[in-house]
Formats: sequence, C-alpha cells, structure tokens
Amino acid sequence: MSPEPIPEDIAAGALARAEAWHLAALEAKRDPKSVARRIAAAAEAAGLTDQRTETGKLLASKEKQYIEALTRDRAKLTPPEGTKPISVFWSYGLEHPDAPKNDRGTPFLSQRFIAEEWAAQQNTAHPGTAQTLETTPGGRELDRMFLWEPKVINALGGADAGFGPGYAKAAWDRISETYGSVAEGRVLIFADIGNTRAVLQQKELGALCNNPDVGLHNIHFAYEAPQSWPETTRAEAGTNAVRAVAQFDNKDLPRYIDPYAFAADAPEARKAKIDSILEAVAPAQAQAPAVEAPARQATPKSLPSPLWQMGFQVPATVTRPAPSGPVPAAGVAGAPPALTPRSTATAMDGPA
Repeated sequence: MSPEPIPEDIAAGALARAEAWHLAALEAKRDPKSVARRIAAAAEAAGLTDQRTETGKLLASKEKQYIEALTRDRAKLTPPEGTKPISVFWSYGLEHPDAPKNDRGTPFLSQRFIAEEWAAQQNTAHPGTAQTLETTPGGRELDRMFLWEPKVINALGGADAGFGPGYAKAAWDRISETYGSVAEGRVLIFADIGNTRAVLQQKELGALCNNPDVGLHNIHFAYEAPQSWPETTRAEAGTNAVRAVAQFDNKDLPRYIDPYAFAADAPEARKAKIDSILEAVAPAQAQAPAVEAPARQATPKSLPSPLWQMGFQVPATVTRPAPSGPVPAAGVAGAPPALTPRSTATAMDGPA
C-alpha cells in the first residue's frame, strides 16, 4: 500500500508556522533598517569593526564579517550537551490553498515548515530528539536576518559593502554545508528528490555522505519516490541511497538519471548506472554494510522516520478564489492544481 499524504495535523502546524514567518518577513520589509541595526549590534558585541584600506575604502563591513563567521560557526549548529537529535533537512515546498503567497502570487508552503512541525511534534513526545537548521541557534539567527529581502540587503550597504547579487544564497549554502558536517547518525530529508538548483543537492547531501558520523546509509527521505516514475525506477532508483546521490532533473549535469529511460534499460545497465553514481559520490559506501547510527545518538535513533506521499489530503473546500483567466493544466494527473508540487522556487520557497 502506498504511503498516505502529509498528515493533516502536520499540515495545520506547518501552515501556522508559515504564517508567523510571513508576518515577520513583512515587518522586515517595512523596516529593513531595524534588521540592519540588529546585525550591526551583534557584530559590535562580537568585537568586530569595519575593515578599511589606508585610504578609507571599505574592505569588509563588520556586518558581513559577522554573517560569514556565523555561517561557519559549528558551535551554534551543534546540539546542546546531553541531546543527540536527528538532524532534519528540507528542500522546496508544495502549493497549498491556505498558505501565504510567494513572490509569484501562489499560495506556497515551504518544506521548511513541514519539517519544523514534524520535529516539534517529535520533541514534544521525546525532548531533544529532532532539529532543523532553522531551529539551531545559528540557523535561527541567520533566518531572522531576512537576507532574501532586497531592502535588508540595501540597508546593509548593498554591493558596496559586499552584499552583491546572490549573497543570501551563498550565506545559506555555507551554513547548510556546516550543518551537514556536524550531523550525527540518522538524518531525515523532507523532499522526494534533490533538485540541482537547491542547496540540498548542491551542498547538503554531499556533506552528509562525507560526514563519518552520518554516511550514505543513514540518509532517509520523508517522502516516497515520485509516483509518476515507472515502477522499475521507483524500486531501483527510488531508494534512500540512490536519491541521496543521484539527480533527476538536469541531463546536462553529472549523476543524472532519466526516470523513464532508466526503466527501459536492461537490468545490467541499470545496475551499472547506479553503481557508478554511488561510487562517484560515496566511494566504497554502497557495497559496505549499513552502518548503525553512532551509539551517542542512542535516544533519537529509535524514532520512526515518516514516509509520506509528496502531497496533502485534498481539502473538502478550497478557499483560493477562482482564477479569472484560463485554468492551467494540473502538474500531476488527477491532482488539483492548488496542491501539486513546484519544481522551481525563489525566496522562502526555500534556500535549500
């Protein structure tokens, strides 16, 4: 039997978290200077000052120095003493009629909030057993800087102060990679695959494979492989291990598997394809016996990993107003357009 969609209680909690973040982001947009002042105060408290040349030209603002140190600060991403939580990762999100609208005007629920709600419910039942990047001290601090907001970047000095185009993504890339490097034991990914445009694929999965306290066999996905794939592909390329190293969206980049062409290949060709990708990313790990989570992660390793479909229970009524123009085709056959996954995203559709 196929797993159920995302449970309703998880969706409800995630929507509440998304709305709270959305309101905080609107406040940052209304008053970006207050965010910049808060970052400056943190930099000054850390003893940082602007670095300038002898002629007075700015080399590195204290704010930029502080942010970049934060993204590499392992201590602020390491769990408190006495706890060994499962580290949770996420990527992109899903349309949901009750979610705040993204910058395209689409009601969109980031996987971040679904992951946070799952972790929060686990911690309610078993304190200290689950965390996301944004719930660590370092991740929470970077999140409150709202670097995805152009007005905040301008308030920090913009390109003249080192905050050029793409700065927010670069900062989240660094802290995400650091977060992956300090994880221990079993980790959980809230995505069905890693999109090549996402931090999950670009930074985190590689860091987890190379982390001796995690490794290939401790990476688990919270969602089953896409239901649109042929059954052969789901069975052979939809495993946790293969999805941790392969990519399925860009034929021009390494480690690509075409879900449909793969199913048409001979069995030996399919095996050779998977083996070559596994060896490229996680040398010698694929054939090694699965390594159990470290003993120091004894408390949370007994928590079951969720396995859901990538979707929500279809609501009885849809509150989104009817579109005035032509109705776009649904992304997945049989699913309402409001609830289908999106393959691209910007801003808080997810840094990851």
